[in-house]
Amino acid sequence: MPEPKRKVNSKAETDLRLEGFETFFDGASPKTEPEADSATAAGGGLSGQQIDKLIDRFSQLLTLTVDQRVETASIASQLIDNQRQLIATQQILIRLMEKSIELTRHITGIEEKLPALFEMPKTVEALRVRVAELEGVEIA
Repeated sequence: MPEPKRKVNSKAETDLRLEGFETFFDGASPKTEPEADSATAAGGGLSGQQIDKLIDRFSQLLTLTVDQRVETASIASQLIDNQRQLIATQQILIRLMEKSIELTRHITGIEEKLPALFEMPKTVEALRVRVAELEGVEIA
């Protein structure tokens, strides 16, 4: 719910001079307690139970941080091991590809010789007929 606009009613609230400046030079007595104590007292200090809770929470955070670092180290170690295995697998794959290329070349050489091999029976038959004609032998 919005607050209504504040209206200035008194002259003290409209005075923009530094508060307490006059009392400093007028010889007012200085504070007897240090500012740190008053700041702590005004802030409402922490109880023993709150301190114990904060220490417990801090120890939990430290434990979590250590656990995360251990887990991170474990994951990093696993990653390094996986990378080594990947490299070894790639090297095996390269060797297999080299063997595949050699086999492909060998098979290509055989395929180039196959037409001549398939023509071999026809060539032998033609030679046999030719020899028989030369020698004058009848072929049945």
